[in-house]
Amino acid sequence: MSEQLQLRRGTGSQVSAFTGAQGETVMDTTNNRLVVNDGSTVGGWPAAKLAEVITNTRTAVSDAPYSVLATDRMIAYTALSAARIVSLPASTAYPTGTRLVVVDETGNCSPVKTLSITPNGADVIDGATSAVLNVPYGFIGLESNQAGEWTIIDQGFMPALANIAAAAHGANIQIGVLETLVTLSGSSTNASLQIPANCIVLSVGARVVTAITGATSYEVGVAGNLSQFGSSLSTSAGSINYGLIGPTAFYSATTLTITAAGGSFAGGQVRLSISYLLANPSAA
Repeated sequence: MSEQLQLRRGTGSQVSAFTGAQGETVMDTTNNRLVVNDGSTVGGWPAAKLAEVITNTRTAVSDAPYSVLATDRMIAYTALSAARIVSLPASTAYPTGTRLVVVDETGNCSPVKTLSITPNGADVIDGATSAVLNVPYGFIGLESNQAGEWTIIDQGFMPALANIAAAAHGANIQIGVLETLVTLSGSSTNASLQIPANCIVLSVGARVVTAITGATSYEVGVAGNLSQFGSSLSTSAGSINYGLIGPTAFYSATTLTITAAGGSFAGGQVRLSISYLLANPSAA
């Protein structure tokens, strides 16, 4: 005759309110786990299941987008020929205190061949909607708080805004780059992205992404100085303008305008890039 060992058992709420004898083991039927008791601790000491034990794993990805699993610990790109997206799981599904690493092992990662890490749904990464690897052999280490936020705890990439010097009470200098793609129409088009307030602008560069039609040239500037960052610029796809100026302070957020010359814009796209400095005062 076969024998059967059956332990004292109860639901998760019942077990969490139970104080068992020292050495007594009970079964949590809600979470399917054993709970060891010491005779004094209410709820005892739940035993971790294998699925909850942190293990170091490496997932190799070859030149394709990838959706991260809650069991992944390292995502290693072994081939990269174009920009790829790495989609994170919901922060609530990833164990706290566990680092997730995304790394370019190819050396092909660049500002063009990027690895963009995107959070799930309304989740954020350090308050932002993405983090981008953009240097050869770049990497990023992330942790989840299981409440909608991922925190960057380690990184090897060029951020869009970086500290270059800081004093003891928080005063600091930052250098940053912003990009925006502008689809052209009419006599002029405003960019949706503005020059930040209280910054020093070094340049506003321009690259024609899609050939401009309807105008013979264009200029880039701001209200009151529509050619501040360049005029008589080429409409051909791939043409660029560095838009360098003597460092100029902008004390309020300022809209950039692209203005047509020799006609009105019938089509075309220009990507603008704002290179700027922030000189932030002390925080305390």
